Amino acid sequence: MGFIRYLWTIIAFMGYMGYAPFFVRGVEKRKGKEREEYIKFHVGRWGKRSFSFPGSKVHVMNAQNIPSKGPYIIIANHQSMLDITLIQGYLNAHTGFIAKKELGKFFTVGSFLKILGGELIDRENPREAVLAIENLVKRMKDEDQVIAIFPEGTRSTDGEIHEFKAGAMKIVTKAKVPILPVAISGTEKSMPRGSLYIKKSEIYLSILPLIEVEEFNELSTKEISNLVREKISSEVHRIRSLGR
Repeated sequence: MGFIRYLWTIIAFMGYMGYAPFFVRGVEKRKGKEREEYIKFHVGRWGKRSFSFPGSKVHVMNAQNIPSKGPYIIIANHQSMLDITLIQGYLNAHTGFIAKKELGKFFTVGSFLKILGGELIDRENPREAVLAIENLVKRMKDEDQVIAIFPEGTRSTDGEIHEFKAGAMKIVTKAKVPILPVAISGTEKSMPRGSLYIKKSEIYLSILPLIEVEEFNELSTKEISNLVREKISSEVHRIRSLGR
């Protein structure tokens, strides 16, 4: 079984390596609405296949809470490298991410992130982080961009939901757009931190009700992080209490 998982991971990686340059060129050839739909279709399809190929089953709960359009900010707990792929595949949105600068060293990751409207930041350089946030806020306002953040700052190693960093909420207070809380359970089993294998597993993606700006406009970044964390944590524990 270990060999099969290893083989699947190699096949998936090689598929990504071969597919990425064609995708990037396809995006560069298109503009406007056609470009947007092209990105949503291909990134969404790739996201779904990342789970269907190894035999995983993804359960999307409360999909009616997904807004029909942006701008809004997705806030989720972080269990695995697959969390980004999960959101891209199943939330039906052209979603940008804030990622650490080191990820830009991986093949085409920087190009992918730029296409998706995300930003690579140096966490040791506060000025660069502020500039990245300003760029994202501008895109949200000008292009109805959807952004996703993982306020824990890193993947959980024990499956538990850890502290949401208040600093991660600066983009929320600057953008003044609704928050879409998303609870993830199961990706920590599919690809735990430190693992190179993608395993077959049951994955749950629960979309919680949108938090409108009026509900957090007077709150501090710490209060916002506590509010969102409590909603996501409660939902993850509810899912797990049902044996899921």
